[in-house]
Amino acid sequence: MVLLLLIATSCTKDHPLGKGGPIQIDFHLKIAVVSDIHYMDPSLLKNNANTGAAFNDYLDADPKLIEFSDPIFRTVVSQIKSEKPDILLIPGDLTKDGEKVSHQSVVKLIKQISDAHIKVFVVPGNHDINNPEAVTYDGDNASPTPSISANEFSNIYSDYGYGNAIARDPNSLSYLAAPYPSLWILGIDDCEYYDNKDIAIVAGKIKPETMKWALAWIAEAKRRHVTIFAMMHHNLIEHYVGQTQLDPGYVTDNGPAEADQFMNAGLSVIFTGHYHANDITERISGNNQLFDIETGSLVTAPIPYRIITMNNNEFDITTKHVTSIDAKLPGGLDFPTYSNLFLSQHLDGYFSYFLSNPPYSLPDSYVATGAPLFRNAIMAHFAGDEMISLKEQAADDQLGQLSPLISGALSSLWTDINTEDNNLHLKFTAP
Repeated sequence: MVLLLLIATSCTKDHPLGKGGPIQIDFHLKIAVVSDIHYMDPSLLKNNANTGAAFNDYLDADPKLIEFSDPIFRTVVSQIKSEKPDILLIPGDLTKDGEKVSHQSVVKLIKQISDAHIKVFVVPGNHDINNPEAVTYDGDNASPTPSISANEFSNIYSDYGYGNAIARDPNSLSYLAAPYPSLWILGIDDCEYYDNKDIAIVAGKIKPETMKWALAWIAEAKRRHVTIFAMMHHNLIEHYVGQTQLDPGYVTDNGPAEADQFMNAGLSVIFTGHYHANDITERISGNNQLFDIETGSLVTAPIPYRIITMNNNEFDITTKHVTSIDAKLPGGLDFPTYSNLFLSQHLDGYFSYFLSNPPYSLPDSYVATGAPLFRNAIMAHFAGDEMISLKEQAADDQLGQLSPLISGALSSLWTDINTEDNNLHLKFTAP
């Protein structure tokens, strides 16, 4: 009955996004996107655990500003409220590792946003559900802490997509929401938490049943002349050439084929996260186009979020950054300096290990040279709008002479595909 009422009241002059003739959407909306919050409740760090062995072993393997995730997200909550968007989208990884106490804190902070009359929609990320890596840190040690089930996730975030959905996929935590009669948001759950055992699965895949369900609703939106956007944790399209080979697990399985199916059904925009990069890429198939708008992480420099103004058939996408937080930082550094230094130092260690082992297996002298080059490349990709200097290019070329694999990897990370990433004007046309 709710769906029938929404369809009956939608404006017949509204049309879905796509490629072809001019759209005539009477929309003037402001959309915010915040991704990969990775919030850890402060109670999970006890007895100076931020300097302890267990927590720092975690950071060496996965460098994120987890220690400051609480003040970072509180700052973003305040900034989003000041921006006064109509809608906030959060495409997954709301918590560090699915800790129940972290989810309970996140939903309280999100409520501050929804209380400001902003419609909030979430989907889960690979860290959020049934996560065996949920721990509490105490001094030098770590011990298990409760995570949550898929059912608990939909209950906790009932007010943010699930409780007021006009359709729910019975095979996943995917849903269809209608924040306005002529705008639908398709939240797609492609995470594999149902197979988690000793570790959380990083990769994603859309179940065949979920894909069929999603395609049916995209086609229905097109038939009803309703604008539809999708949101999913994993990337649907590669954001640099060879991403699926160089860094598997970040583009959803069968992404290119599924992107074509989505385009053919009538989808033109999907919001994603997961890779912690602020990047936009476009896929074109025949007369159809699809933009994968990926938003970087709140715990990875440069700490971005997006503000998108939709005026009729046009998007103005801007990127904002968190530049200060209510926390004392080591060395008295300002937040941008500290966050970049933190990431840089940890990535040097990560890439030293990466280049020392197969398939690269470089001698130590070349590892010392190569690690900073890879660090610079991935940090440029995280920030978006990559532009390599002549000096950096010369150093990359010299290292690349050692191996085609190294040359190709560095070149891929520095190559920005299709579009600008941070500030972009998009104009859509209808089929």
